[in-house]
Amino acid sequence: MAARRRLLVALLLEDEARAEVDGLRRALSSRDLGRIPPHVTLVPPTNVAEGALEQAHSVLAEAAGRLRPFEARLGPPSTFAPSRQVLYLQVGDDGGAIRRLLDAAATGPLAPPPSRPARPFVPHVTLTRSVPLDQMPAAASLLAGFERRCSFSRVHLLEQAGEEPGRPWRPCGEALLGAKAVVARGGLELELSVARRLDPEAEGWLEAAWAGYSRSAYGGRWRPDEPFAIVARRQGRIVGVATGEVRGAVCECARLVVDVSARGEGIGGHLLRHLERLAAERGCTTTRLLTTLGGPAEGFYARRGYSRAALLPGWREGRDFVVMARPVGG
Repeated sequence: MAARRRLLVALLLEDEARAEVDGLRRALSSRDLGRIPPHVTLVPPTNVAEGALEQAHSVLAEAAGRLRPFEARLGPPSTFAPSRQVLYLQVGDDGGAIRRLLDAAATGPLAPPPSRPARPFVPHVTLTRSVPLDQMPAAASLLAGFERRCSFSRVHLLEQAGEEPGRPWRPCGEALLGAKAVVARGGLELELSVARRLDPEAEGWLEAAWAGYSRSAYGGRWRPDEPFAIVARRQGRIVGVATGEVRGAVCECARLVVDVSARGEGIGGHLLRHLERLAAERGCTTTRLLTTLGGPAEGFYARRGYSRAALLPGWREGRDFVVMARPVGG
């Protein structure tokens, strides 16, 4: 049987709205907390063939390009009782933007299968799926005062991780609302779109084009960049991550982050040593990274043998940064 991916299309809540809804879900002991971000489902979970993944991303981009960013009202709460034990926040769709986005996205590989029972579309943000039916009125009444405006600027494609505990959902693609533009000169039309990450087709094109350029620029000794991600977990919970790329003889550390609650326990040092071992295994001569000048992170790296290689004045938000490097095995 051909490989299939389980996807859904959703509007993820952003910034303060996401934090507030996660607070409500935590108070209700929702099993979705940490498993799936707060969201408005547009296309419910759908199995998509591996070969149709690029088309699914194209459908997402096309749907998003038809609408501009918009605001909607969250709250007050309601329920699907007695048919389901779901307590949710209503989502106002006065201008019909959510419905139009759903209609545009639920096509091609993202179209619901004919066998799926038809249900009226109710825009909502699920808080919990396990409130006992006799407690539904009290739970809804307790949260009756919750209401706020929220903004939506992008639509997301989420994929379910079938091999991980709890089978969490994670974003695997996105498209900015209203991001598509069409320009023309001399009769040649050009479509431009903006997103925070490349879709699979664009990513494949870029990798091939960049490889061709690099071979011509650097000669036969060039080798493709090798991304890596190192994840530290304690009792199944993520407490730190290091990411970067091996670029020829240099191992670039892009990010090294440790959970605030676990700092001072040596996790950062373990991540860094693992990164350095990876660099040695892949034939690198240098590990390199970027950090703020004079900050605690610079001291952390300096104590582990990293020295300043370059100064970058005003690199970000007006703050000075430094490039730090360390010989592999040094």
